[in-house]
Amino acid sequence: MTFLVLILLWFGISVPLTLFNGFVATKALYLKILPNFSRDSSIALYIFLYSINYLVFDLKSLSGAVSAMLYLGYSLFMVIVIMLATVVIGFLTSFFFIHRLFSSVKID
Repeated sequence: MTFLVLILLWFGISVPLTLFNGFVATKALYLKILPNFSRDSSIALYIFLYSINYLVFDLKSLSGAVSAMLYLGYSLFMVIVIMLATVVIGFLTSFFFIHRLFSSVKID
């Protein structure tokens, strides 16, 4: 359920940011099909920083460096999956939005 909310939220964020980058920043929307990678992966960075915060301040049951490295390894794997998912969602929504926008324009 949480992942579905994340998908819907990222769908709603990606289209306005693509419009903002296209119309305000460069005046060429067709060049902005590929969204900014750092914008789409910012959620993953936040989750990884939160997992480090959780490890340092709240997770007292882990004892030893091996357990901490295993926790950080699994957290990094989870963050990479979330980053790839948000980048793909951002790219696909921007691509289909721009495709629909420019398919309605007829040039004679």
